[in-house]
Amino acid sequence: MRVNVVYATVGQTWEVDLDCPTGTRVREAVELAVAHEEFVGVDLSGDETFAVWNKVVEQDHVLQDGDRVEILRELVISPMQRRRLYAKLNTSE
Repeated sequence: MRVNVVYATVGQTWEVDLDCPTGTRVREAVELAVAHEEFVGVDLSGDETFAVWNKVVEQDHVLQDGDRVEILRELVISPMQRRRLYAKLNTSE
C-alpha cells in the first residue's frame, strides 16, 4: 500500500511516498520515512504528534492505502499570543 509522510518546519518541507505492507502503523511509517534519503536533516525529538489527513491519531493507528501521515510539531507561539503581538506591532506605528 502507498502512504505519504510529510514534515514541515518554518521554511522547509520534507515529503516522501512509501510502499508499506498492509497493517503498517503510523509509528512504523514515520520510522521508515525518517530513514529515507528525502528526510535527511530531519531531527525528531520523539514527542511529536501525528495526524492522518489532518486528524490527530495515536502512534499505533493502522494506516490505509493512500493515507497521508503528517508529523506535527509544537507551536512556537500560541495563536492568541501571535494575534496580540501582531496587533501590538501594527498599532505602534
